[in-house]
Amino acid sequence: MKIRVLHVIDHLGYGGAPFVVKNVVERMPADQVESYICALRPNPRPLPVDAPVITLKSGKYSLAAIRAIASICKERGIDIVHAHLQKAVISSLLARPRFAGTLVLHEHGPIFRDGTGCVYRWFFRRFGSRADAILANSQAAAAAVKQAMGDPHVPVAVVPNFIDFERFDPDRYDRDTVRESLGLAKDRFVVGFVGRLDRAKGVDLLVDAAAKLPREGKPWCIYLVGDGPEKGPLADRIRRLRVERTVVLAGLHENSAAVMRAFDAVVVPSRREAFGIAALEAMRMQVPVIASPVGGLPELIHDGETGILLPRLGAETIAQAIRRLAQDERLREKLSRNAFEFAGRFDGGRVVQQIVEIYQRLTASKKRENGTQGQTRGA
Repeated sequence: MKIRVLHVIDHLGYGGAPFVVKNVVERMPADQVESYICALRPNPRPLPVDAPVITLKSGKYSLAAIRAIASICKERGIDIVHAHLQKAVISSLLARPRFAGTLVLHEHGPIFRDGTGCVYRWFFRRFGSRADAILANSQAAAAAVKQAMGDPHVPVAVVPNFIDFERFDPDRYDRDTVRESLGLAKDRFVVGFVGRLDRAKGVDLLVDAAAKLPREGKPWCIYLVGDGPEKGPLADRIRRLRVERTVVLAGLHENSAAVMRAFDAVVVPSRREAFGIAALEAMRMQVPVIASPVGGLPELIHDGETGILLPRLGAETIAQAIRRLAQDERLREKLSRNAFEFAGRFDGGRVVQQIVEIYQRLTASKKRENGTQGQTRGA
């Protein structure tokens, strides 16, 4: 019999965790796992996912979401609730006494946040024991979960993110053609960013770095792909620093792999980053990566080997790393080659099999538990 899994997520917008859910669900062995997705709120531009999607209209930490999760579990005969991101994790923890299946929490990074993150960490400490399994996408995220729960021995399985090797294949896209489609001249040194435009991603520091690059000589371009709450403030910052000719706010692109083919380097200037899927994608596209030394990024970026890991995060260090890469073609070639090979370790097949084995272990344990309870009642 197939294992029925309900993936609960805050929303299905274009972001790291929604892409993880999409990739995992679409690669699940159809003869073993039947997947459903519950998005707690609608998104104006949802990711297309090849699976049944139930979209709620709940507000922030709504009691209606808690009831809805329990109701869906009962109606669909759900065996496992697999919760992703802050609101989904909290709602699923609160709903846990209301459904009969098991609960998997999947940490993608909110555990690192400040501000409202303290509420999230409190819920982990207070109710985390309700989970039957906890997954984290990096060693850094796993350590943060253990710290939040106040127990260094709590079992946390590290399940790394993965990428679609067929999509992220540099040979699929012609660099000159992509540049022409984006309006980028062949002679420009293009530094890209791909991700959500919010403070945690540190895009403001990359804009500040653009103002520190030499105005004469090499023609620079900082190409920012993404959307988010910082889009307006970033536009104001670009005007204030007078770097309109250097920095492009490009908005969302559905195929980030194609866009990355146009880049000479990618910067991941995150203030907080559990894993760094954009860094891994760029590495697979043979684009040298400059990354901040936070969270799970040092697990991907080995300085001088698979990329440049900043000694500290700041506009000046970012600008220095950009200039270094622009001046050293041999270094760019070395990093591109090594990064491509390293990214090859993050194969979706292995990761999905790891998750399937966790599902199988949980359902087998649940059956044994139910059988034991039945024998006790019969006695």
